[in-house]
Amino acid sequence: MPMVCKKDGDEQIVYGEVYSPNRPDSQNEYMTRVEIRKMAHQFLRSAKCNQIDLMHGNKLIEGCAVVESFVADDDDPKFLPGSWVIGVHVPDENLWQRIKKGEINGFSMEALVTRHEQEVDIEIPPVVTGLTSKSDGHQHKFYVTYDEKGQFKGGVTDIVNGHHHVIVAGTHTQPTKGHSHRFSSVDTVQIVG
Repeated sequence: MPMVCKKDGDEQIVYGEVYSPNRPDSQNEYMTRVEIRKMAHQFLRSAKCNQIDLMHGNKLIEGCAVVESFVADDDDPKFLPGSWVIGVHVPDENLWQRIKKGEINGFSMEALVTRHEQEVDIEIPPVVTGLTSKSDGHQHKFYVTYDEKGQFKGGVTDIVNGHHHVIVAGTHTQPTKGHSHRFSSVDTVQIVG
């Protein structure tokens, strides 16, 4: 869900948000800041820092490990306030190159959780805009829409370098000219109640 924000080339450590508060995830669920902090602390207590896989494949990547973990402060310049942020050491050179190219560009947690039904209001503007991640040396402005029930309808990017991308679902644009871009349409969507 969250995008990788920083790559430290010398140490091969990649940083990014695991989960951000009060923002709907891909299952239209969300967590509060308090719940996220508890989850981040429980992760460290359970000593699972070396349980990193790729695309929820449940095959551990040898040598990869969480080496830093924190909850972003309100004045953090790089990460959304209250987000759980991790730094993962990636010793595998091939995997590191895929991260640098933007082919792998976010963290997704896998957890057993307890769901609590709660009715909330979400304010979604008619058109949600933002910037995609960089890929193939450039990025696009994206435009996505939701229906009156809050279901994702799709969208498109602006034209850059003579092309644009169609958005049909998820967090990636459709490939055009051999590449795609990651985007987050929920960064500006807030849970109201």
